[in-house]
Amino acid sequence: MADALKTLALAVLFAAPASAQYAPVSPAAWDKAALDGLFDGSLAMPPLSLAAPKRGPALNYIIRQEDEKLPPAPRYALNLSGVPPEFRHTVAGFDQLFHKNQEETKEWTDRTNALIRQRNKGRLFKMGEWKYDGRPNEPPYTCLSDAAGTVNDWWALQLGRSLPSHRNANNGSTELGLLDPRLLELKYVERGYAGGGPHYFLLPRLIDKDPVRDQAAPIQPLGYADLLIEPEAYTVEDPYTGERYSYDPSQSAMEGQYKELFSGSIFQGRTPDKYAKVLADGVEKFGIAYVQLEQTSRPRMMGAHAVAVVGYFCMEPGQKLADCAANASEKDWGEKTYFIVHDSFGDFPADKTRDASGGSAYRAVRIESIDQAIVFPHSLLVTARPYEAAANTWQVFTANKGGKPVELVAVHAQKKDGSPVLVVPGPDGSMLIAGAQGDQVLLAVEARHYYEPDGKARVFSLELAKGAVSALELRRTRPTQPQRALPAQLP
Repeated sequence: MADALKTLALAVLFAAPASAQYAPVSPAAWDKAALDGLFDGSLAMPPLSLAAPKRGPALNYIIRQEDEKLPPAPRYALNLSGVPPEFRHTVAGFDQLFHKNQEETKEWTDRTNALIRQRNKGRLFKMGEWKYDGRPNEPPYTCLSDAAGTVNDWWALQLGRSLPSHRNANNGSTELGLLDPRLLELKYVERGYAGGGPHYFLLPRLIDKDPVRDQAAPIQPLGYADLLIEPEAYTVEDPYTGERYSYDPSQSAMEGQYKELFSGSIFQGRTPDKYAKVLADGVEKFGIAYVQLEQTSRPRMMGAHAVAVVGYFCMEPGQKLADCAANASEKDWGEKTYFIVHDSFGDFPADKTRDASGGSAYRAVRIESIDQAIVFPHSLLVTARPYEAAANTWQVFTANKGGKPVELVAVHAQKKDGSPVLVVPGPDGSMLIAGAQGDQVLLAVEARHYYEPDGKARVFSLELAKGAVSALELRRTRPTQPQRALPAQLP
């Protein structure tokens, strides 16, 4: 009866939970004096280390089945080096991202429990201690916050920002990231318990709970998408350690918008093949994608692991690589397209057997294993100045909001009266347009990863002037309104 009730409860949920991940670390032991020091601000933390794991020999496969029996919604360990660049469609700079790791360790669990016991003194309602599991795929359920942090990090790098270090709250290792995932998780949980609305749904512990921390699990990617565009500063406290985390809007690399490409439904047998093309186009037009995977054994119940998708490739049976441009139907896209997952189980090679220290750094999944996908559109800066080498010609420069160059796909221009304007490539990645001073020109700019949320070119109004001038974007879509609280109830 209990199993039947659990299955029924799962079936009526339209959100998606997240699984978790691990990292090896050996922090210094904490004695009582050190624990007491935590509360007077004098505590010395174990030293930070960014040592990279050793690389093994070259592998003779592209994907490796991780489950003994292939589940309905499989995930494969991916030997990314086995996919030559000419077959990959990856976001720019994906290989610069840090590989976070959700796995807890025995040492860090013991250390955290010592802090919990210290903080429980004198409390009527005591916090439960962590339980070190040690089995693969049973870490703290923090993949949603880790993947959200990774998506934010990618955009930060695109904008030319550096990534500071922070301490992983699950295992004590050092990680890089503009936003600490623990900050995001704490705010999600706070809003979830404060009635923040369906974007901040917490899965009841009766149905499932964090196997290490024995707490209700965040399961909704839209809540984390809201947090990535949060416009107001806030501070949250970690109940286990007393550490305070502060958020400032400058820590977000987003521009106030996100777009849900699709979301699964329990009334569908599986995610339709057509969404493989939708996600592939989304990666090209909007960059890295925040994706919720299906439960491997029970797809359609709810999502079960959040990741960052950094690209895709196409492959036929027998691990024979194929040109994605040859996909002629939705069925082709669904069956042949493998999405490249930047996972959060550490930076390990594809031949590592998943254990309590982590797993393959990259995985590959087809659309049948994906429940939901979200992207974060970003805009452009367009400037123009007279071109000294030719009369009646202006040189137009395009960059992202960090001033970094972008990959142009197409540029079209016309005057205010609709007559066409000649556009030709110029030096240093610029464009040259013909005209006269005072002309009002409309520019339609298509740049990889920088499309308007409706999937079309970004349009700018430009007046040709004597000196340098910035173009004005004519936006067709509005900023996203993040959900913060339930609407007021009428009496």
